[in-house]
Amino acid sequence: MSESSFPATLDRLDEMIAFILDFAERQGLNPGAAYKVRLAAEEVLVNIVKHAYPDGPGTIGIACAPAEGAAGIAIEIKDTGLPFNPLEKSDPDTALPMEERPIGGLGIFLVKKVMDDIGYVRDGDTNILRLVKHAS
Repeated sequence: MSESSFPATLDRLDEMIAFILDFAERQGLNPGAAYKVRLAAEEVLVNIVKHAYPDGPGTIGIACAPAEGAAGIAIEIKDTGLPFNPLEKSDPDTALPMEERPIGGLGIFLVKKVMDDIGYVRDGDTNILRLVKHAS
């Protein structure tokens, strides 16, 4: 397992993603799977930075471990910002024309589509989002 903590600011985004991708590479993710991890991580991290801490920057904790039962990566992203379970948001109606769709909601939909498993829990004052991507 590899863990680190980062200030929840956009200027640290590249560092957070590099931390995750370095671990993913060591777990043998192919370039396509690693790209999906990058997309999901960037979406989640940017949303935390922009929305979790309305009173000023907070902290984002990231823990990476091998995926259970198969080659791959399990990522836990933690913040103590506003409570928010992204899995409670219903999927957007992608059959609607773009001009008829409400703004927002596509990011977590994308995360659900590109990751193999996703889970959320609120533990005390901490949001914990768990993302899993298998190597193949």
